[in-house]
Amino acid sequence: MVTLEQQLSRLDLNLLVSLSVLLKEKNVTRAAQTLYLSQPAMSRTLSRLRDLFDDPLFYRESNGLVPTQKALDLEMPLAELLRATQSLVAKSAFAPEKCEQTFVISIPPLMSSFLSAPLATALIKQAPHASLVEFPITTNPVQQLASRDVDFSIHINAPADSIEFPYQKIGTTYPVFYVAKNHPLTRADSVTLEDCLRYRFVDMSLDIRSAIGISNPVDVHLAKQGIERDIVFKSAQLFTLVELMQHTNTVMVASHRLTDLSHIGDQLVPVLSLNNEPDLAVDLYLIEHKRTATSAAHQWLKQLIISTTQDAVLPSTNDES
Repeated sequence: MVTLEQQLSRLDLNLLVSLSVLLKEKNVTRAAQTLYLSQPAMSRTLSRLRDLFDDPLFYRESNGLVPTQKALDLEMPLAELLRATQSLVAKSAFAPEKCEQTFVISIPPLMSSFLSAPLATALIKQAPHASLVEFPITTNPVQQLASRDVDFSIHINAPADSIEFPYQKIGTTYPVFYVAKNHPLTRADSVTLEDCLRYRFVDMSLDIRSAIGISNPVDVHLAKQGIERDIVFKSAQLFTLVELMQHTNTVMVASHRLTDLSHIGDQLVPVLSLNNEPDLAVDLYLIEHKRTATSAAHQWLKQLIISTTQDAVLPSTNDES
């Protein structure tokens, strides 16, 4: 059985364009001039059209060409076909308000607390018919991108292959030690790293530095001194960790922006900042797959993510690869 694609593969679209011009001009010479062809070339094209449709298509008269009934029957569907073809290949401006696409993005759990709601709010306002799905991050974000599980990934690891996986640095964060307001450390005049390490820790799992195969920069720093944190509980749920901290003298290491969240700032107190340790700074990257580089919809979302990050999450830079 011959497929539609096999049938159409033998069709030269230029023939249909020529037929459309001939129907408008009803003159071989003028049609040739319109298409920047020689008159003999246009005559050969007309011959091929007659073979294709098995019809004379035009009769010659003193004042030009007269279309046959077959040619007249083709005129309207031909015009519709050419308009549809033009629409298919034309680079039209992206209109967010008409977009009905579903976008998928993976975000570290802690950063999700800052970014997801503002991003979804901006998307709903600008593209009310579009949808956003959030996935948890994995150790290797390029696998999610390559398998089309996600359209974008925010991660601390810039991919080695920046050709297939373009990325942009969207911000930097640094670690801060947090405790509940009733914690003994809140009553100290000053708090040192050693003071914090006397207590047990709660920790974010699947966070930007705590997923399997990814080390928290604080732990790397401590390991060089032969020290490690005593972690009593790990969870991907920030609210669970904060609730536990209200009833225990535990400590949590998280982003310096954590207490910017009003519902967190009311419950936790930063007692030690490591912002003066450049080795502990964590860069965040927005990673995509090259397949979306020419997608107007995806590039619009990319800019929305970047602007939302700048406004609601972290100071941004313009480093790109």
